[in-house]
Amino acid sequence: MSGKVIISAVSLILVVGVAIGVVVAVNKKGDDPELQAQQKNVQIICQDTDDQKLCHDTFHSVKGVDAADPKAYIAAAVKATTDSVIIALNMSDRLTTEYGKNDNGVKMALDDCKDLLQSSMASLQYSTDLVRDNNLDAIHFQSADIRNWLSAVISYQQACMENFDDSKDGEKKIKEQLHVESLDHVQKITGITLDIITGLSHILEKFGLKLNLKPASRRLFEVDNEGYPSWFSASDRKLLGKGWRSRVTPNVVVAKDGSGQFKTVADAIASYPKEGVKGRYVIYVKTGVYDEYITVPKNAVNILMYGDGPLKTIITGHKNFAAGTKTMQTATFANTADGFIAKAMTFENTAGENFENTLYYAEYNNAGPGADVSGRIKWKGYHGLISRKEATQFTAAEFLKAGPNAGTDWLKALRVPHALGFVKA
Repeated sequence: MSGKVIISAVSLILVVGVAIGVVVAVNKKGDDPELQAQQKNVQIICQDTDDQKLCHDTFHSVKGVDAADPKAYIAAAVKATTDSVIIALNMSDRLTTEYGKNDNGVKMALDDCKDLLQSSMASLQYSTDLVRDNNLDAIHFQSADIRNWLSAVISYQQACMENFDDSKDGEKKIKEQLHVESLDHVQKITGITLDIITGLSHILEKFGLKLNLKPASRRLFEVDNEGYPSWFSASDRKLLGKGWRSRVTPNVVVAKDGSGQFKTVADAIASYPKEGVKGRYVIYVKTGVYDEYITVPKNAVNILMYGDGPLKTIITGHKNFAAGTKTMQTATFANTADGFIAKAMTFENTAGENFENTLYYAEYNNAGPGADVSGRIKWKGYHGLISRKEATQFTAAEFLKAGPNAGTDWLKALRVPHALGFVKA
């Protein structure tokens, strides 16, 4: 009997000891200053994001010394975005295998999605490299680049969704599945990362960091006094300056009559060396109309393609949506590689006016010596002078107000001075 009492007493002590240990452990965790600091920092990082819970969940892996470093949170956000795109890419592959054989529309849409998601991966790799290889000063200074890349990811995601035909049950079903199980998360997590980068100045202030440089703004379409984009390299300016034809030596020549190494532009691009090139890979396309569909792959970087003039060297195609081709695949010529330049040649689609035409050129409220439109070139899709009502649909407001992460919302949140309509009557 006494033995049983002793055993019971020991058991009771053990149970109480375990209970006390649990209470102590819980209390210790709640009072952990390191954890409290991490939670406070996550709150700062996530303060301006749309989905607070998802944002907080994204940073559970940022611990220890990293928890005090804003760069660690930026890297974690970019990684989470990359992981979401990988999931969507793998799902697109799986759905293609399961449903693509029996439905050509589904296969084309999923193939386009895979291309778009691969482009997303490239944009995210640029972001990853920039964050990894730079300190906070440099990341902050180049934040416009990261915003551009993240915005591209959202655009690719939306383009993937829009490529499915909702009037066809098969495509609509796959679209909904892809959206619910992967693409919706891609959009949300990319939006969170974009919100963080957009509000980086404010975040760094809250961390008590004062940086020396203001973020650079990227004017991608700015042209300098020589007529080149501002991002054009010195070597390209020299190569393509006055009298450029005498300085350019082609690596390969395309000619329909057989006088070059290749008869098609596609074959010339396929000749791009697998090991890459130093400088430019130059393709000369002789006079002729080349009826073919071409995509410059991502690995074929720094191609310079030139012809005998825009009225002599013409690459043409006639694919169209009405004939059963997805709009994304109707392009006569598509480039996915960095550094591509084309000069002295024309690219056109000759499907005709009865099919979907997305080209639109117009002028509104012109003034000054160049306002006379009588001598304008008669491009297809040129509408001449348009009314204020017609022009309004092309103001910034129309483009910023759409989507779950409307540009107008974060402009207001960050108190950025802006005008969304016409700046002058």
